[in-house]
Amino acid sequence: MKLSEAVAKRIKEILRERDISQYKLAKISTVHPGTLNDLFSGAYKTVNMKTVYLIVKALNMTMGEFFTSPIFDNDDIEVD
Repeated sequence: MKLSEAVAKRIKEILRERDISQYKLAKISTVHPGTLNDLFSGAYKTVNMKTVYLIVKALNMTMGEFFTSPIFDNDDIEVD
Protein backbone atom coordinates (compact mmCIF):
# COMPACT_ATOMS: atom_id res chain seq x y z
CA MET A 1 0.00 0.00 0.00
CA LYS A 2 1.24 3.49 -0.82
CA LEU A 3 1.59 6.07 1.93
CA SER A 4 -1.06 8.30 0.35
CA GLU A 5 -3.46 5.32 0.29
CA ALA A 6 -2.76 4.59 3.95
CA VAL A 7 -3.45 8.23 4.89
CA ALA A 8 -6.69 8.23 2.90
CA LYS A 9 -7.74 4.94 4.50
CA ARG A 10 -7.07 6.34 7.98
CA ILE A 11 -9.06 9.52 7.29
CA LYS A 12 -11.98 7.50 5.92
CA GLU A 13 -11.86 5.28 9.01
CA ILE A 14 -12.11 8.30 11.32
CA LEU A 15 -14.88 9.87 9.25
CA ARG A 16 -16.92 6.65 9.49
CA GLU A 17 -16.34 6.39 13.25
CA ARG A 18 -17.46 9.98 13.78
CA ASP A 19 -20.19 10.01 11.14
CA ILE A 20 -18.61 12.98 9.35
CA SER A 21 -19.11 13.46 5.63
CA GLN A 22 -16.36 14.33 3.21
CA TYR A 23 -18.17 17.62 2.55
CA LYS A 24 -18.23 18.50 6.25
CA LEU A 25 -14.55 17.64 6.57
CA ALA A 26 -13.76 20.01 3.71
CA LYS A 27 -15.65 22.80 5.44
CA ILE A 28 -14.11 22.34 8.90
CA SER A 29 -10.57 21.72 7.66
CA THR A 30 -10.49 24.38 4.91
CA VAL A 31 -9.12 21.71 2.56
CA HIS A 32 -10.69 22.10 -0.88
CA PRO A 33 -13.32 19.41 -1.59
CA GLY A 34 -11.53 18.54 -4.85
CA THR A 35 -8.32 17.90 -2.93
CA LEU A 36 -10.11 15.51 -0.60
CA ASN A 37 -11.78 13.78 -3.53
CA ASP A 38 -8.44 13.34 -5.28
CA LEU A 39 -6.85 11.99 -2.10
CA PHE A 40 -9.68 9.52 -1.50
CA SER A 41 -9.84 8.38 -5.13
CA GLY A 42 -6.13 7.65 -5.29
CA ALA A 43 -5.41 10.39 -7.82
CA TYR A 44 -2.54 11.66 -5.67
CA LYS A 45 0.62 9.58 -5.59
CA THR A 46 1.97 11.60 -2.67
CA VAL A 47 0.30 13.28 0.24
CA ASN A 48 1.01 16.83 1.39
CA MET A 49 1.74 17.06 5.12
CA LYS A 50 0.04 20.47 5.30
CA THR A 51 -3.15 18.83 4.07
CA VAL A 52 -2.81 16.03 6.62
CA TYR A 53 -2.15 18.57 9.38
CA LEU A 54 -5.24 20.64 8.50
CA ILE A 55 -7.41 17.51 8.47
CA VAL A 56 -5.99 16.17 11.73
CA LYS A 57 -6.49 19.50 13.49
CA ALA A 58 -10.07 19.77 12.17
CA LEU A 59 -10.73 16.31 13.63
CA ASN A 60 -9.42 17.50 17.03
CA MET A 61 -6.58 15.00 16.96
CA THR A 62 -2.83 15.20 17.28
CA MET A 63 -0.57 13.96 14.52
CA GLY A 64 0.55 11.25 16.95
CA GLU A 65 -3.02 10.06 17.45
CA PHE A 66 -3.62 10.04 13.72
CA PHE A 67 -0.55 7.98 12.92
CA THR A 68 -1.01 5.64 15.89
CA SER A 69 -3.03 3.15 13.91
CA PRO A 70 -2.40 -0.41 12.70
CA ILE A 71 -2.71 0.98 9.18
CA PHE A 72 0.75 2.51 9.58
CA ASP A 73 2.30 -0.56 11.25
CA ASN A 74 2.62 -2.23 7.85
CA ASP A 75 6.27 -2.54 6.80
CA ASP A 76 5.15 -2.70 3.17
CA ILE A 77 4.06 0.94 2.91
CA GLU A 78 5.53 2.39 -0.27
CA VAL A 79 6.85 5.93 -0.31
CA ASP A 80 7.03 7.57 -3.72
